[in-house]
Amino acid sequence: MSKKYILGVVLFVFAALFVLGGAWIYSKYRQQSNVRGEYMFATTRGKISYLGRISITTPQNGEINIYRVSDGSWRFKEANDYYINENMLASFYRMVKNSVIVTVQSSDEDFLEKNDLNAGKGTEIKTYDFDGNLLDYVILGKRANEQHLVLARNGINPLYAFGISSVEDFSGLAQAWIPYPLLNIKTAEIKAVTINGKKTDYQEFNYLLNHSGAWRDFARALDFLDYQGLTLKSDLADLPADTKVRKIDVLMLTGMFYKLTIFNFSGAYWLVVSMDAKKVFMVDAISVAAENYKYYADWVFQLSDEQGKALFSDALTD
Repeated sequence: MSKKYILGVVLFVFAALFVLGGAWIYSKYRQQSNVRGEYMFATTRGKISYLGRISITTPQNGEINIYRVSDGSWRFKEANDYYINENMLASFYRMVKNSVIVTVQSSDEDFLEKNDLNAGKGTEIKTYDFDGNLLDYVILGKRANEQHLVLARNGINPLYAFGISSVEDFSGLAQAWIPYPLLNIKTAEIKAVTINGKKTDYQEFNYLLNHSGAWRDFARALDFLDYQGLTLKSDLADLPADTKVRKIDVLMLTGMFYKLTIFNFSGAYWLVVSMDAKKVFMVDAISVAAENYKYYADWVFQLSDEQGKALFSDALTD
């Protein structure tokens, strides 16, 4: 067999492999344009019981990590492993379970840039199982025609962008995953307030609300009390000698009883919350107390200066 013949056979084989490879790649890419009706987060959806971590990256916050612990609860790693907003987690689950690809369109770098579908511009969502294996990697871009444009990064052709349904109120922003507000005590439901041992009953409390700006600021703070940061109670074991302390007890008409302790030191206000179970609770108050206890049990919350001053005002005890 001549060398010329052998060389011809080799070239033919390489050419055949090249054609077959190109046809396979083309077929693979064409398949990605025919995925309408499929689930965007298909892998996560199929292994939802094994979902262990959600990594979300936005231009505003950078990367945040939401992870599940052994008792089944979810925590926020970058927020000192605090609990997450259950409503946002539910929204995430709805998106995973119901987001169907409804449109497919070709894309190029210009299209990706304009629609926030590049890393660093859109909302990057990565899901992992308990062993740390990547399930899905999706970039959520701009909203268009009642849909959200997305780009899948794990195995689906990046030449195509997809429009998906059922994103609803999902957000990748860090503040959306924090359980706000810390306290939401409605003024009309307060039965009595005791500040550093001085009790104000229902009638006097409502009178003061109509005649004192300090008491109105106090009630406004309780109505929507948020926090700037948090730490474990054990981290504040040794407080400075000049720390000021204010104790506020709030008894609700339902029987709920909040005990607030505010520390003022180094120009900052920190709050400890507990719920007194010694009082006679109504049935709904018992369930509310049990549900919310975990949010307060081991934590100290840093208040804004405005809210800290409202709760610490000397006018409240004059």
